[in-house]
Amino acid sequence: MYNMHSVNLSSLNLNLLVALHALLEEAAVGRAAKRVGLSQPAMSHALNRLRGLLDDSLLVRVGTGMQLTVRGEALRHPVRDAIERVQELFSSDTFDPAL
Repeated sequence: MYNMHSVNLSSLNLNLLVALHALLEEAAVGRAAKRVGLSQPAMSHALNRLRGLLDDSLLVRVGTGMQLTVRGEALRHPVRDAIERVQELFSSDTFDPAL
């Protein structure tokens, strides 16, 4: 089990969650950047912020490619679920105050 520390949610934004999702799914900074429409340096900066927040490398260089760390792999499904929940929240049908 990981030693979880509390993260101040006000210091986060949804862009970091989107970046994390892309990084975990692509396991490559360049492809993750392209996926979300960022430059590679911007995605590298996001990865560095995420590494600090999560206290884990998330992606490590292996040969000529990148590989998810154990924690990065463990985060793939929860992060995907979180992204789906946020998308549902903002794509809900019309609001009916009578409900």
